[in-house]
Amino acid sequence: MMAEEQKLLLTAANKLREYKIKNTPQRQVILSYLMTSHEHPSIEMIFNYVRGNGFSVSLATVYNTLQLLIDHNLIIEIASDSGGHMRYDYFEEPHYHVICVNCNKIVDVFDKSYKRLETEAMEKTGYQVFNSQYEVYGLCPECQLKLRKEKADLD
Repeated sequence: MMAEEQKLLLTAANKLREYKIKNTPQRQVILSYLMTSHEHPSIEMIFNYVRGNGFSVSLATVYNTLQLLIDHNLIIEIASDSGGHMRYDYFEEPHYHVICVNCNKIVDVFDKSYKRLETEAMEKTGYQVFNSQYEVYGLCPECQLKLRKEKADLD
């Protein structure tokens, strides 16, 4: 194992400890993967990653671990993609997601300003707000280009 990977696993272990979550090798690997992945993986992608790194783990264990991390507000579920697969993201820095409705690509937009809506919601309703998510749906530049090419071919 490379030093960088070990450092990441240690960071994940410390994060689990900080959130008072029992530390297991599987939880460390899952969390470290989510901390570094920019592809907003599905449960199947996470399962394959963990298995591919030599850990014996069941799909149920991955699911239960994801649920535990969600319950502790360490990760979030992003709306499911067009294939119906829920996607997951580590959520330390406030950001929102722009999601392509065609190819399911998800891009992070780091911006704290949308979090002001939480404050506004609390002030207007009296609710105690724990967190929120903001997702923007559209067509990514690659899919726009593909569509323009297809349209041009038809003309």
